[in-house]
Amino acid sequence: MNYKREVIDLPNGKGEIIRFQMNEQNSLTGQNMRDLGEILKEIKADPTKRGVILGTDNPKFFCNGLDAENLLSTPRNKLIDEVGGIVILFGEMVQFDKPLITEVTGYAMGGGAVITVASDFKYMLDGKCRIGFTEVNVGLPLPASFIDRIKMCVEPRYWAEVCLEGTIYKAPEAKKIGLIDEIASSPEEVRKLSLKKLEALAKVPSSAYRATKNTLNAALLRNLEQYKIDTTKSFEQPGVVENLLEAMTALKEKRRPVFQ
Repeated sequence: MNYKREVIDLPNGKGEIIRFQMNEQNSLTGQNMRDLGEILKEIKADPTKRGVILGTDNPKFFCNGLDAENLLSTPRNKLIDEVGGIVILFGEMVQFDKPLITEVTGYAMGGGAVITVASDFKYMLDGKCRIGFTEVNVGLPLPASFIDRIKMCVEPRYWAEVCLEGTIYKAPEAKKIGLIDEIASSPEEVRKLSLKKLEALAKVPSSAYRATKNTLNAALLRNLEQYKIDTTKSFEQPGVVENLLEAMTALKEKRRPVFQ
């Protein structure tokens, strides 16, 4: 099972803690991204559920992005379905109009950073954890949907290094630029932050929260279909597939990639 679900009691209802347990690095495939999207749709439609915390018991990886083995075993004509799955999952997360909190207690690279920034509130463990939008470093153009979301939380003077350099941040650095809301010294303290926030949000009238969140995300919601089209077009640019496969092969072989 890719996700462990735990129902918790909240003021005025229930909530869920969803723990990632996909594989050793909690990496993403088309299937497990679709699975998470379906879970969020189910909770969104359940009037008794007031919100969600995303986390993991994996001591090293929250989510280490797209799964290299899966991409290398995917037929070339199906790659866009696997890679583009993160854009679709991002859309499902933006459309999830209940409180959504992410706990980064391990590495959050590429897709892991996308999942984090798509959440309403983002908490991170200080120490060995890292977060970064590393897509450009594996040859993938960063989708406009991710960039638009980054612009909603990261201070403008850091947009270039976040998006164009794929800079990897420690927890204090991520908080400084606005990528993370708060940091804590232990997983238990991170969970305390999450529960305190979710309990507070559960006291807010649900209809007011959901309508306000949808208004806050209105520009993203309007453009979801265009984002998908633009992602497909960017994937068709010369060299993108070749560079992605080279990056995944180099990762598997533990060497430096040689890009076109």
